[in-house]
Amino acid sequence: MLKYSLGIIGYPLGHTLSPFMHKAVAHELGLELQYKSFEVNPKALGDFMKRFRDTSLDGINVTVPHKVAVMEFLDGLTDEAITIGAVNTIYRKDNKLIGDNTDGFGFIESLHQNARVDPSGKSIFVYGAGGAARAIVTSLAGYKAKKIVIANRTYKKAEKLAVKAKELGCVVDCISNEDSKLIGSIRAADIIVNSTSIGMEGVDEKELPGISGIGPSSLAVDIVYRPLRTKFLVKADSIGAVTLDGLWMLIHQGARSFFRWTGREFPTQLARSVLLTRLSNN
Repeated sequence: MLKYSLGIIGYPLGHTLSPFMHKAVAHELGLELQYKSFEVNPKALGDFMKRFRDTSLDGINVTVPHKVAVMEFLDGLTDEAITIGAVNTIYRKDNKLIGDNTDGFGFIESLHQNARVDPSGKSIFVYGAGGAARAIVTSLAGYKAKKIVIANRTYKKAEKLAVKAKELGCVVDCISNEDSKLIGSIRAADIIVNSTSIGMEGVDEKELPGISGIGPSSLAVDIVYRPLRTKFLVKADSIGAVTLDGLWMLIHQGARSFFRWTGREFPTQLARSVLLTRLSNN
């Protein structure tokens, strides 16, 4: 039986589903897998990475706030990590630590596989300009989205995010959450994405601004998966829009990481089933 030793680093880690997901999939595939959580203070990141080099860990996931800071401790980066400018997966190759970013892949794959939508040529509205938005916006631009509108509380942060997407040849507009063009921008979008924590259970449960602009021909996507049906998705569903919850992005980014570590394909439907069971029991 093949054995793998994996983990995840972040601060704080909270109730991450990654250990449960990867262990369940490994069991189904007949692999022996350890997956540990490491809560690493940002000040201790360098020391952790030095120890990581000398451990038997085959790889780790990286979550906030380390996705950018960890890059300086690696020997190489994949094209995806370079383009996005952040790392969420580290694997070993030829005794070197390589950083990858599977978040953008996870998002695009969820559109393709679970919403049956190709973002190429589409107008897309994105709430937020944080770490998740960085991967989502950059990947959408790489897939030749027609136009992306980024709405954020801090306008300058949205502008900063837009730079990379524009370099990839995408038309990008930035607005604040209070902008008079907010609802009109949502009405004009084929796909509306919430990349923020707004709607997350116990974190930020208020309603997204301007969601009255969602139309029945839109696809509404939320990266939040606690709750699975956020206020945003419930509103979109009530007017007949197609909706896509955040659990699929988590699963597909995990599948890509799993393949990097093991070379094995990831049964996404199984992962969905076990995660839904886990969420219903919490």
